[in-house]
Amino acid sequence: MSGPLRVVFASVHAGGGHNTVRDALVRSVTRQDPQQQRIVPIAWTAANGFDTFYRFCVEWHLQGLVFWLTNFSLSAWFATVLNPRLMMELFALLKAQKPDIVVSTHVQLTACFQLARWLLKSKTRIINVIPDYGPPTPTFFPSIRTFRADATLVNGPDTFEVVSAKAAPNEVFRIGTLVSEAFDELGVETRSAAHKDQWRRELAEAIPDLLRLDASKPIVTFFGGSGFASGCRPVIDRLIHHPDLGTKFSMVVLAGRDAQFETELLTLHGGKPGFFVLGFIPHPLLARLYALTDVPVMGSIAHSTLQEMLEMRCGPLLVHRVIPGTEPPYLRFIERERLGLYEPNPEAMSAVVLEAAGVTSASLTLRSLKQGYASRAKKLREEHKAIAPKLLHQLELAAGREPRHLPDSIAVGDEMPSAD
Repeated sequence: MSGPLRVVFASVHAGGGHNTVRDALVRSVTRQDPQQQRIVPIAWTAANGFDTFYRFCVEWHLQGLVFWLTNFSLSAWFATVLNPRLMMELFALLKAQKPDIVVSTHVQLTACFQLARWLLKSKTRIINVIPDYGPPTPTFFPSIRTFRADATLVNGPDTFEVVSAKAAPNEVFRIGTLVSEAFDELGVETRSAAHKDQWRRELAEAIPDLLRLDASKPIVTFFGGSGFASGCRPVIDRLIHHPDLGTKFSMVVLAGRDAQFETELLTLHGGKPGFFVLGFIPHPLLARLYALTDVPVMGSIAHSTLQEMLEMRCGPLLVHRVIPGTEPPYLRFIERERLGLYEPNPEAMSAVVLEAAGVTSASLTLRSLKQGYASRAKKLREEHKAIAPKLLHQLELAAGREPRHLPDSIAVGDEMPSAD
């Protein structure tokens, strides 16, 4: 048996989701093989080519158009010619690291790796990750085998069913998501008023304005990934003037990396009783915000965010906006698993938020969603935790090796080798 596989887990700056998926994959292998007897994981993020384009698409609401282009099987391949700097970066990486496998969390990056491998005549196996739910478009899983990655990893159970029906043996694997230890350590199974006040104080150490927050009242938090909380602006504008804000409920807006949105809200309403605006916060603080939140309102929903919220038993989820193309399948999953509801009408969503916060009487639908939410969230998280350790075995199969067995190991933290 040869030495451990060298595996580059590659991502791009295109919002935070791709990096979070990458880190979860690394977490899966490092927890199972902390001594790196089977796999040497190398976390890597492309320096070129995605962030500017991503921000442009967000600003001009072009995500739906970009997703539509993925209906053409080779769209990602044609796009490789538009990014020569990224291609040079990949050439250098493959030459320097000489990986056995590259696992890519972005389909465009996957195509670039495939082209770079072919030009270098490298034997590196390329694995594509489909992080989103629902049937994938042809770009993510081309019908022509030559243009597909050597293997594909998928998150969604429905995605796995669709893709595996078209695939060869050991070509498609379902993966489980392990969230950061920051989410594990809070013990949300034993929520209490004392815990909530402790989490508020820990948040306030980094964000002093939260000293004003009354953790004993229901807390409504608007989430939206790195830049989509502004999609909830019509709902925020309605609730900011509600007479019970500050007395019966509090409101937190997590603006993320949308500095303009954060500044606008602070300028208009900063210091208002019961109202708080936060910028980007790291995982340890985000975990505490999830734990504090009684009513999460979503301006976007993606796989990593969903799993983190389920881990913290934060819900039911009230989804107000979704990104066209990639996110509507999440609504079907949320509805099927009774994790929340979707309401795109601002007036109606404002009413639902007030019901969820206990300001007005809750509807039968909302009461049904609240009942047993924590147990449903726990069940889904346990499913992911059971699947995640199989990644070692799957990568060895993808590399053409006979999988070896090591005793299950305990969690060892998030540290990982990096090629950055």
